[in-house]
Amino acid sequence: MFKIPNLGISFSNGDEWEDFCHSCLKIKHQNDNYKTVDASSGGDSGIDGFTATGEVYQCYCPEKEYTDKELYEKQRDKITKDIQKLYDYQNSIRPLLNGVKIKTWHFTTPLYKEKSLILHCNDKENLVKGWDLDFIDTDFKIAITDIGHFRQVMIYVLPDIGKVAGSAIDFTVSTPDSSIIDEYKNNTGNNLLINNAIDKNTKLFPQNGVDYSKNILERTNITIEDYLIGENIKKLWSNEFDTQYEKFLRLISTMEREVKKQSTLPFDDNAKKMEEIRKMVKDKLDIEFPNFLSESNKEEIASAVIADWLMRCPLNFI
Repeated sequence: MFKIPNLGISFSNGDEWEDFCHSCLKIKHQNDNYKTVDASSGGDSGIDGFTATGEVYQCYCPEKEYTDKELYEKQRDKITKDIQKLYDYQNSIRPLLNGVKIKTWHFTTPLYKEKSLILHCNDKENLVKGWDLDFIDTDFKIAITDIGHFRQVMIYVLPDIGKVAGSAIDFTVSTPDSSIIDEYKNNTGNNLLINNAIDKNTKLFPQNGVDYSKNILERTNITIEDYLIGENIKKLWSNEFDTQYEKFLRLISTMEREVKKQSTLPFDDNAKKMEEIRKMVKDKLDIEFPNFLSESNKEEIASAVIADWLMRCPLNFI
């Protein structure tokens, strides 16, 4: 059993630590095609997992609590042993990587305390570069990757430490530019949705004889932009965290039924009512996913939900 100071968590053995690392790395490298390597397919050759971008991970968890000196010696010896495997098992590693060059070999361990371990890694970097292997990048590095490197994602692997980790998943997606919005608008399959958005956005402005056509067009473009951002976030969410995503869908479905009921009544101020509903969605996300989603994602998703409701008509103005 190895305990992590200040986090209140521990790992019973190396297998438990390795499972934790794989779970974190699948999130951390969700766009880099992270692959795990079990012992039967090469896991005994200094590689427990790797990405298409050349990040290789080898996991090590101390068997018990050691003194600082003992911990250093255990970690030093493990690095020495596993780095040598890159040379000794090169004939099995080469087809496994299938053209990927190793840029960084991560010695993945819960924590380390002696700076001498960094110096040892520097020596081993030079050793590996001297082998001149074709699957080793010319700028090859050895990194000591401790649990702090997983701080942004470990809350979802070990949810009980959410308050300690103090981080949340942040699905980062690009804002669609005008060409993408125009492409969406020019797709005839979206005509009904776009017409609904124009109709709803028109009703956000006062009926006072002033020409708000440019404002309505801009509001409609914003509606489409919000919707597309939300769709991209939901795609990442559903791929990586299907259980949490299903919970989100149930939550939105419940709120949508309530919004439909409210939309059968006239609103004194359509714009104000729409913002009240958007805030309701954001508040519900805060309650249901307090430590799961970043604040930015919750704001983006709330706006995307409103955009979807405007275009499909659950949110209506009579």
